[in-house]
Amino acid sequence: MMILREMILTMLLGIPAMLLHESGHIVTAFFCGVKVKKVGLSRVGLYTVREPGPRWANICISMAGPLLNLLLAIALRDMFPRFAWVNCIACAYNLLPIANSDGRRVLALLVGERTPQLRTAKHLGGTAA
Repeated sequence: MMILREMILTMLLGIPAMLLHESGHIVTAFFCGVKVKKVGLSRVGLYTVREPGPRWANICISMAGPLLNLLLAIALRDMFPRFAWVNCIACAYNLLPIANSDGRRVLALLVGERTPQLRTAKHLGGTAA
């Protein structure tokens, strides 16, 4: 029973990690001058829809969510180690170059592919960016 309680607690910590991750994208889009059209929740997690921006802004916006998770993991590692671990996992997973991830979008932008779709869906353990 204790293991189940610990697993549920860890999964619940994913909710604020996801909200903060998505907030990183939104705030960075604002500062880059890219309009966020919609923020919502789907069956796979949080998502944002934004206007296309210049390549440099798209890279910054895509990196902002994982970077915020990494900064939270570092800053909170001593005070809230479980939340830090959840953010570390969220950062790492979001940087994987898998379909619909922040990592895939950044890789596509860096190698010069056409601008990837700008709808992003976020969820702990996997995101579409």
